[in-house]
Amino acid sequence: MTTAPDPLRLERRYVGGPTVKSLRVRLMTTTPILGGAPVPREVDTVDVIRVPSIRGHLRFWWRALYGHECTESRKLADRERALWGGVGGLEQGTRSQVELRVEVEQNSVSDDTTDIRQGDTGAYALWPARATQTQQAAARLKPGLRFQLHLKVPSTHLLEVENAVRAWILWGGYGGRTRRGLGGLTVVDEQPRWLPTSPSREALRGLFHGLPLLGEPSPPPAGKARQVPLLEGARLVHGRLEQRSEAAWNTALDWLRKFRQGQAPAGARGEGSLRRFAREWGDPKRPGRSNWPEADKIRTLLPKNDGTSWAHAPRAAYSRSKEASWPRAGFGLPLATRFQKSARPEPGQKYGRPYPEGEPEDVELLWHDGKDVRERFASPLIVKAMPLANGSFVPIALWLHRAWPDQGHVVLTRQRKGMTQREEVPGSKAPFDRLLAPGDTALYAPLQATSLAEAFLSWVKAQGAKES
Repeated sequence: MTTAPDPLRLERRYVGGPTVKSLRVRLMTTTPILGGAPVPREVDTVDVIRVPSIRGHLRFWWRALYGHECTESRKLADRERALWGGVGGLEQGTRSQVELRVEVEQNSVSDDTTDIRQGDTGAYALWPARATQTQQAAARLKPGLRFQLHLKVPSTHLLEVENAVRAWILWGGYGGRTRRGLGGLTVVDEQPRWLPTSPSREALRGLFHGLPLLGEPSPPPAGKARQVPLLEGARLVHGRLEQRSEAAWNTALDWLRKFRQGQAPAGARGEGSLRRFAREWGDPKRPGRSNWPEADKIRTLLPKNDGTSWAHAPRAAYSRSKEASWPRAGFGLPLATRFQKSARPEPGQKYGRPYPEGEPEDVELLWHDGKDVRERFASPLIVKAMPLANGSFVPIALWLHRAWPDQGHVVLTRQRKGMTQREEVPGSKAPFDRLLAPGDTALYAPLQATSLAEAFLSWVKAQGAKES
């Protein structure tokens, strides 16, 4: 006697909708997780990997992949809402068509509450988590945390969601400061399905089923979703392969750190010149005066009441022009500036003598949208270790393609004693894409470029990196 086989399991359907398909991917973190909990400076020790956080990351990468297909931001918002859900406004709430579930392998969860010191792995990204006089070091989760991500998706949107997950794995992460490589991810099983064999543009486009990733950026047509960071027209540079994610991550972080803190004069070339220049000012671990214009512009815009000079007088190269320039604002805002109020310590002493001439008060760069001052402007740059299908990693710098805000400009702000709100410093307005004010002279060679993206990526390629 034979028995009939069990009937095939039918995938459930949404009412009146398409068949639902399932996706599963097993992931592992490759760099520390910072934040990710509802409370700032904390990690969630109960709901270690939170579904709402992942959903937010996936929505971002879905926009980056498909935003170029929408002629205006409203159409993109409607399309996103239909797939990922949304609430608020006068419209009725829409339930997401994408269901997410997470299974954390609890034996892989390990926290880290040690303080962060200069020279530690990833210190440049983790520096905001260091201990202060009033706060302990922020807790992190150590790399190696493993979890399975389960998704149920309408079959008509399966490829879109799969591509969003793939982009999140390659260029995103979990928790805070993912644009500086924290919370990095790799795939534990089925690596060829999710990861590229190389960082080339051809390999990446093939993995994403022909989507127009990377390439020379061009201005988005008028009316297009201009303010959305896009992978179409983005630029990606990569270094050499590394077997350890930490090594690739540190290389990528060092690109940004050395570029932002670089002090080699405009005529100097190479890392050796940078080290020699730093030694002229003292300890190479504490570089000398920055050759970027921001500090000199702040000193010029905030003169002393008695008419005397600050401890470091503004240099002529950056004080000839009466206009402002804030090139490092292109790496993201807000950007706080705090001047050193004392000289370097003498040998055998812990503290240096205070500058009798003084230095300007603490200030912050924000941006103005034409109506109001705003604080946050996310960096278009991502530096991290990108995983490959063979288990290795490459350091990458990904500059997402986006337009600067319409009528937007950067402003310097300060908060006087007794005031509850910051005030704009007169004369501090500058375009986002201005590296040098008219009439100024670059003391740092990369500032002679046409844009911050070009300046940074060309500098990285000069260090031996290649563009995809």
